[in-house]
Amino acid sequence: MNPDEEDKKEQNRLLGFLAFHETLSHDGYLGAILVTDIHGIPQEFRCTHPVKPTTIQKPLYGNMLEPYIGVNLCGIPLIQSIQNKPSLVVVHQEFLLDVRAASSCPVIFIRRAGEAIDITSDSSEAALRRERVDCSNGRFQPIILSPCPDFNDDTAFATEIFKSTFSYFDPLEPFERMAKAIEVLGKQDKKFQ
Repeated sequence: MNPDEEDKKEQNRLLGFLAFHETLSHDGYLGAILVTDIHGIPQEFRCTHPVKPTTIQKPLYGNMLEPYIGVNLCGIPLIQSIQNKPSLVVVHQEFLLDVRAASSCPVIFIRRAGEAIDITSDSSEAALRRERVDCSNGRFQPIILSPCPDFNDDTAFATEIFKSTFSYFDPLEPFERMAKAIEVLGKQDKKFQ
């Protein structure tokens, strides 16, 4: 591939940011996905309706409630519904890595380098493969990325993408945008509360 074709391919890459949020009323959950170009410009946004577990489902699912809703009822359907298919899906909650089994593209969990890890929780993040990516121009704090354990090869691909996009925008910032958009939805439409 010649350099012009490589540049065009790079410019056409899309990133998907998959998030999972508790409703404003704290009685349910919803998922959202934001697809951007490599500069962070939105291309598509989708959000689920709130999933409100019953008082019986909460104790029956226990610690698996949020992962089940986040992956099976929100994450996988959102990835399957988007029209602009991303080259990479980025998640900010470790349990969302499980959408990788149903995704044709790599899924990567990211956090800021130096961010504290809660080792007392059921989290297996301590066992996840980790790769540090620094911002080439120093504008943003370094990130740590981790692939789904069954897809360790996703790390090299994700690292390549982040090294080329990290100088344009902070890859954790789209999660802040989605949180604000969901808050606005909740204020405008009672069913999203």
